[in-house]
Amino acid sequence: MTEFQLSGRTVLVTGASRGIGRAAALALARAGADVAGVARGTAGLEALGQEVEAMGRRFLALRADLLEPGAPERVAERAWAWRDRIDVLVNAAGVIVRSEVPEVTPEEWDLQFGLNVRAAFFLTQVLGRRMLEGGGSVVNVTSVAAEVATGAPTVYAASKAALVQVTRVLAVRWAPKVRVNAVGPSYIRTELNRAWLDDPGHRDWVLERTPLARIGVPEDVAGAIVFLASPAAGYVTGQHLLVDGGWTAQ
Repeated sequence: MTEFQLSGRTVLVTGASRGIGRAAALALARAGADVAGVARGTAGLEALGQEVEAMGRRFLALRADLLEPGAPERVAERAWAWRDRIDVLVNAAGVIVRSEVPEVTPEEWDLQFGLNVRAAFFLTQVLGRRMLEGGGSVVNVTSVAAEVATGAPTVYAASKAALVQVTRVLAVRWAPKVRVNAVGPSYIRTELNRAWLDDPGHRDWVLERTPLARIGVPEDVAGAIVFLASPAAGYVTGQHLLVDGGWTAQ
């Protein structure tokens, strides 16, 4: 369907070397977009680039640690200079520390808010400033834990809730030029939580609360990202689309 196509568009995806970010980058490329991918390591980016280019799309590898001072701004400038445009930004980079109150340290707080909120905000700020001149779309990867209490640690949940509110406020501030939305996955099998989900007790706990009776995979979230990025979602902004297997429906 043409309304789901992104031919001629350029997208920037953070956390692109693995998990949801990688799945999103590949799905967006299949929809026709050229992809700039951001990650800390080179090997994963190189492998992703080969797959994207095998589809006939262009790929730019941007190796960066978004926690470093000024890194989001530098990434935004390099990405924009590549094609003189970024049509879609997907903030998929994230981190979780499985410590809980009262043992949480200030360093653990700063790490999670630094990557999950601060880096996404300032990358969005730089690109959004330019998107406002010609239009664009931002999709933030948050979590169902931003809306309801789950087994996720308190600080992680709080950081994702903050990103949801950033999404909603920017959607209002930047309309009608730039659409800003978020996807909120529940438990998705990625490198971030693979070990946690491999514990039989944790896995059974999740399955008991998921009407679709399975653990999600990154591709489940990638489809929602493509929708929100595409013309098919042209009248959708300020939304937090939960990709949760029915978790919040009961």
